Amino acid sequence: MGPPIDAAPHQGDDVENRRRAQRQSAVWIGLCHVRGDSPEMWRDCGVFDLSALGVGMDLRHPDAAELVGRSVSVRLPIGVALDMTLTGEVRNAKNGPDGIVRMGMEFEDVSDTERSIVDLLERDSFRWQRPDGPI
Repeated sequence: MGPPIDAAPHQGDDVENRRRAQRQSAVWIGLCHVRGDSPEMWRDCGVFDLSALGVGMDLRHPDAAELVGRSVSVRLPIGVALDMTLTGEVRNAKNGPDGIVRMGMEFEDVSDTERSIVDLLERDSFRWQRPDGPI
């Protein structure tokens, strides 16, 4: 895989040189599953930016360091009756307040159809919340 996709800039880094794809601000509330956790353990998560290659997101987890290198599936509503689940590798993660982890995830094995949907979401910067209500 290529260089990490960071969720937050590092001091002295040139953001444009670090990122391989343009990111679009987003506000999506979805569900996330960390590979290795119980299959029933889907956590609320919030996606705050999106690119064709990955997402920046927040989720509740006890230790950011445990997430780096693991696969996470993100289920996002793209309409009232349709969800899309994307899976990616956590490239970086940082502990935040109240047990929230801010992380950057690079997509894995995205189909052409999924890539087209991500491109549409990125271009039009749709903003969705889970149909069953906010976190």
